[in-house]
Amino acid sequence: MKKLFITSIFLLSLSSSLVYAGVVMELVTRDASGQETNRSKIYAQSEMIRMDETGDMASGGSMIFLGNEFLYLDHEDKSYIVMDEAMLDEVSAQMSEAMKEMEAQLASMPPEQRAMVEQMMKGQMQGMMGQQDDSSPSLRVEETGGGKWQSYECRNYRVFVGAEKTEDICAAELDEIDGADELIEAFRNMAAYMTKLTESMPMGAKDRPNPGELMEKIDGFPIKTIYYENDSVVREELLDSVAEQDLEPGMFAVPDGYRREDPFGGR
Repeated sequence: MKKLFITSIFLLSLSSSLVYAGVVMELVTRDASGQETNRSKIYAQSEMIRMDETGDMASGGSMIFLGNEFLYLDHEDKSYIVMDEAMLDEVSAQMSEAMKEMEAQLASMPPEQRAMVEQMMKGQMQGMMGQQDDSSPSLRVEETGGGKWQSYECRNYRVFVGAEKTEDICAAELDEIDGADELIEAFRNMAAYMTKLTESMPMGAKDRPNPGELMEKIDGFPIKTIYYENDSVVREELLDSVAEQDLEPGMFAVPDGYRREDPFGGR
């Protein structure tokens, strides 16, 4: 019995210090002139993702996706917020309360003034209630042949939202990139959850493409993406490195000493 007890204690202490296999990817963002503006480091394991950023455009924080919620860490302030379905329920409740207050104010106005305000607010109020029409731009992806970037063979895709070109993507085969399968699966899980959240938002977000739709239309892993606005290049995102690596369990947890902030505090 004593030997069994000592063995159990040893196994427990060992398991508490174990690291778990995952994937680490680094992306570089450059502006239209080729100047690096941002660098993102992404850690993925199972359904979890962590994103850290550095550079001129970095927020100074981290985003962690845990499968059923997002954590946003502010490292300077040592605080964090949680975005999940409960948070969106609170947003919806606040929006409903704001609508009731607006309706009460409109009811107290003279008929002519009320009609004018209602006409001005009609489109905005429809958007707030998620009543966008079916004419929202659709996502379209065209394969434009094969290509090569650095040492990778890739398929090239052109992405359109409506008639506007928004991206050119060079996607490499998954088996050419260490851990790409795990990364893609983690991103797809995150995209599916983001879709679930945006569809439940009181402001709909139905006029924007489904965040997971593009991933389903691309065969492979994007290693180079060029972004456009009004047919002009605005930035590009490049794969700098990716490797399978052991990750500490705390990589996907809130650091000790960080306090949870209420995103609606003071409102």
